[in-house]
Amino acid sequence: MLGLALLLQVTPDGQGVTLFGWRLPESCLVKATTGGSCPGCGLTRSFVSGARLDPAAFRFHPLGPLLLLALVLQIPYRAYRIWGRRRAGGADLPSARVPSPWRAMGVIAALILLFVGVWGARQAGVIP
Repeated sequence: MLGLALLLQVTPDGQGVTLFGWRLPESCLVKATTGGSCPGCGLTRSFVSGARLDPAAFRFHPLGPLLLLALVLQIPYRAYRIWGRRRAGGADLPSARVPSPWRAMGVIAALILLFVGVWGARQAGVIP
């Protein structure tokens, strides 16, 4: 995903993305069918800008750079987890336990609420 974000470019008008100069079709089904925005609108442009450390990433979607950072931090985290297991001879480490599905569902629910909250704030004009 990070590699694709580096290959894409945000159009000069900031309304879409291009790949090697070709404008890609609208990726948001809600925007393409209704013309309105959804809680995730702007994430692709935010990821593309954020991969280049462009501050405009926050303008496209306020949560985009934070999600991109979480994605980037997964790389060393996953490498550490794999290296730690191999170093221990493949044995299950106490820190390698599978997290509770309830915890994962809680994180997902919190992200959904955060996205809907940002979307509502954007609709109300509180966040541009």
